[in-house]
Amino acid sequence: MAGMFGGRSTKYGMNLGLMVLIVLAILVVLELFSKQRFHAQIDTTKNRRYSLAPQTVKVLEGLKEPVKIYAFYQESDPSRTSAEDLLNLYKTKSGKKIDWEFVDPDRFPMKAQQYKVNTYNSLVLERAERFEKVYLAEEEKITNALVKLTRESKPVVYVLQGHGEHSLESVQKDGYSEAKKAMENEYYEVKSLFLAREPKVPEDAAVVLLAGAQKALLEQEWQALKAYVEQGGRLMVLVDPQAAPGVGDFLSQYGLVLEDDIIVDRNSRLLGGDYLVPPIVEYESHPITRDFRQSPYLVYLPMARSVRAAENLPEGINVEILARTGPGSWGEKDLERLRRGEAELNPEDIQGPVAVAAVATVHGKEGGKKGRILVVGDSDFISNGAIDPNRSGNQDFFLNGLNWLAEQEDLISIRAKSAPSRPVMLKPGQWTLIFLVVVVLFPLSILCVGVVVVWRRRRKK
Repeated sequence: MAGMFGGRSTKYGMNLGLMVLIVLAILVVLELFSKQRFHAQIDTTKNRRYSLAPQTVKVLEGLKEPVKIYAFYQESDPSRTSAEDLLNLYKTKSGKKIDWEFVDPDRFPMKAQQYKVNTYNSLVLERAERFEKVYLAEEEKITNALVKLTRESKPVVYVLQGHGEHSLESVQKDGYSEAKKAMENEYYEVKSLFLAREPKVPEDAAVVLLAGAQKALLEQEWQALKAYVEQGGRLMVLVDPQAAPGVGDFLSQYGLVLEDDIIVDRNSRLLGGDYLVPPIVEYESHPITRDFRQSPYLVYLPMARSVRAAENLPEGINVEILARTGPGSWGEKDLERLRRGEAELNPEDIQGPVAVAAVATVHGKEGGKKGRILVVGDSDFISNGAIDPNRSGNQDFFLNGLNWLAEQEDLISIRAKSAPSRPVMLKPGQWTLIFLVVVVLFPLSILCVGVVVVWRRRRKK
């Protein structure tokens, strides 16, 4: 017996068997921990492609009722894998309040008909008696549908018109059609408001937006806005340099001062922009801006003016600065010299960092609802040419401000961005090199190593 276990081949066999058992034990333990105790993964992609955006996580954490998602994909569709990965992330982050399943519309046409699905790769999100449909499993679309599905009412945003403001319907570079779409995706109803024809701001207004007015408002319009704010209304004012006479006087009643300047930032050119398109680089602590320090996207303001708090605030008014440009910027007050391209920092100018956005809280009479005003020294930053969420943080900054005004603070966050397509473009020579390495050299090297090993073994015998 001792001789049998003491043999050389037996020892090798026992060692090999022991190693196999150890490896199997390690794999079993890893499998148990990965599936039952820990569901962790590391996303190393530049745009966090395989992680959910902060806003999505916040929406999922706020779910109070279960949501069912039907993914209408054919069984042979190769995009099912990416859809499955994304929907599993939603299920995990929601604490399993979200459940989902694939439905092949060809095998189950009654199910597709029930939800009026006539396009492959559609998703239906269902909560109680309500459902929302989206086309393609993309995080931005799914999260927007969840927001719509979980809101009981639709707040109304009135956009003031009639003074040369940006058009909500225009698809031109300076239009606001994309801003309107972004608001609707956050489940707002967007309406135009011609205040000159109305005695007051409508009762159902969640927020009034005054953006890019070029002409002065009538006195009765200012009075209507004043009454609205002081009765607890919410007003967003986006104002360009040298525009909208009367806006400065209106805002000064609430401790907000508009300077007659244009912000210059020569460092903006280092980031690929113009020196009259300053980026925001400093954010104060506020619900609107709290996530921007971690955001990989900058907020750019094309042609902005500075905004500051008055030294002596009126009674019942509280003002907070939200954001500033970089330390190398300044507010240029000599606009004639700026037009000649001779701008330089002088003692009369405003030394950077320059404040460009602020909020005022207006305490209501006898403890009533507090009015809120948000002011940004530029209106172009949410125009169609600047609001693209894949190029800047402008859309997030605007929507966060809107949600703060409307008290939809659970929606204040950094939103999901669609992952840009980055195809690998290879030159003909590179294709040939890859073919030679993968198809010829690699198999040939393995074959040569095998021949050498066989030849050496035969020589030893």
